[in-house]
Amino acid sequence: MLKKLAEIFRRGNWEERFLVGKKKAQKLLSKLKKAGKSELTTEAIECLDYYGVPVADYRVVASKREIYSATQEMGLPVVVKSVTSKAVHREDAGAVYVVERKEQIEEAYPQVLGEIATRMPWVSITGIMVQEYVPGEDKCWIKLERDRKESKFKAWIKRILKGKEEEKEAVIEKKEDLGQFDMEEDFAGVFAFAMHFKEIRKLESDFVHNGENWILVDSKVWLFD
Repeated sequence: MLKKLAEIFRRGNWEERFLVGKKKAQKLLSKLKKAGKSELTTEAIECLDYYGVPVADYRVVASKREIYSATQEMGLPVVVKSVTSKAVHREDAGAVYVVERKEQIEEAYPQVLGEIATRMPWVSITGIMVQEYVPGEDKCWIKLERDRKESKFKAWIKRILKGKEEEKEAVIEKKEDLGQFDMEEDFAGVFAFAMHFKEIRKLESDFVHNGENWILVDSKVWLFD
């Protein structure tokens, strides 16, 4: 059984637990900011992976041939998604495709590229993500927003559990504020990341419960300019 965040706080090891993740994320964010990038897609997933968030296995590839190689390495089923220059909702654009059989790659490849190009021509495609398919009916969405470069932010957690929807909202400034949410340990790194970096203007993370843990399947981050 997962331990609740309140128990983690009582151990007083929050900073120690996320120290390595903070250093790695700082290095990556500094590099991205120097490159003028303020909207993160796969980089957001990478940062949360640094923070110990359970992440669905994935590969970023550049061609149809590499999709075949990735599926052979990872096993089917997989999810094929476009990797874009902007943090967009790919499902809304039809740029997410579940591949259950090898032959479906022939359909997935043009769809994830074509739908983005057709519906969002201002967005450039920088690669293709082949991601482990995480089965599960229970889902959770975490979103946060800051008005300015302050320590506090507004956060929402929305869950669908056994077909029932529940949503909670709170203003978070310090780790103790997270007691307003009834959260599992799997989400801790999302909030630690947001608390450590005030340049995060907006963050969205999508989770699916695989029967044992909450697994991150997508995330997007918008930075202040």
